[in-house]
Amino acid sequence: MDENVIGNAFLNSPYASFILDWHGRVLVCNRRAERSFGTDDSFSDKKLQGMLFSDLTSGSENQTLLAIRKGAAKGSVELQMKTNVTRKISPAGTLFRVSLMQSATRGERLILMTQDHLKATAESLRTMNERRAVVEERFRDAKVANTKLYETLISMEAFAHAASHDLKTPINTLIGSLQFFAEKYGEDLPPDAQEFLSVMSRAANQMNTLTTDLLDHSVSTARKLRCKDVRLREAIDEVLADLSQDIAVTQAFVHVTGPDVLIQADPNLLRMVLVNLLSNAIKFRSEARPLEVEFILENTSRQKWKLSVVDNGRGFDSTEADKILLPFHRVHQDVEGTGVGLATCAEICRRHNWGFTATATPDKGAMFAIVCELA
Repeated sequence: MDENVIGNAFLNSPYASFILDWHGRVLVCNRRAERSFGTDDSFSDKKLQGMLFSDLTSGSENQTLLAIRKGAAKGSVELQMKTNVTRKISPAGTLFRVSLMQSATRGERLILMTQDHLKATAESLRTMNERRAVVEERFRDAKVANTKLYETLISMEAFAHAASHDLKTPINTLIGSLQFFAEKYGEDLPPDAQEFLSVMSRAANQMNTLTTDLLDHSVSTARKLRCKDVRLREAIDEVLADLSQDIAVTQAFVHVTGPDVLIQADPNLLRMVLVNLLSNAIKFRSEARPLEVEFILENTSRQKWKLSVVDNGRGFDSTEADKILLPFHRVHQDVEGTGVGLATCAEICRRHNWGFTATATPDKGAMFAIVCELA
């Protein structure tokens, strides 16, 4: 084979290679060796040539030479090398393949040393596979735990739905019986008995409201989304029409501002959110001023629209902003309610991948904001 070809292959090899004399002095090395083990200024003027190979290691001259000669017998040697920039000792050993050659011109034995990347690569692959195995095991454990959690949640939601649904019949029977009893015998009862009857009727109605809210909440969490194009302004107008009697009784002023927007939503669940927000505004109005509620549609970015429901009602402390979205958390204990409505709104928004936030100032009003994706 042409010696020039062999020489070029040696110089351009991707593996650091050295040819040493029998006493461990560098006769020639390739470019990779210069880049890997040379000093900062040794890449162009071949400063590695003529150096003792031991100067590139952490060992003494005798120790390094003895190790290399033993390595020639075994075919490889592992040496602790210094880095090319700081010349600090590398913490990991570097493996070299070692073979002996006979110089035709010098008449002596030479040592060919080539850095062996296979061991390092194999070690990296082994470490990577071990880490991947650990990650896969943790992922499997997390998947099993997530499946169990999902099954538990489904069971709880099914139980809440069944319990709420099954409670409706006896509660409605109780309400009807109390109403019939009051109409037929109420006038003949003494005042104390009439008061007791009134308390029982209020309690039965509260229980009916709670079961209805629980049923709505279970629907919001368990029902499969049936999304389609919905005009948000039209949905608001429908809710205003449905609650027109409550709006008229409270003499509330409700108006909608901003451009209409087409969104992807489950119409029934969206209606549930809007009804809850407007009902809450009416329920928690301030006695000191007429109620004003504004539905504000605004463009927050090209891909998102924001719907804000702002009122001038009783508001709440800002420290309650997160708690108020939890089930059964009630801020105003003097107003009848279940504390489930806002939790239902938050859950419906979560399932639609919408943001839902609550902000307020005591005695000045509240704002509930929904950020939804454009269809």
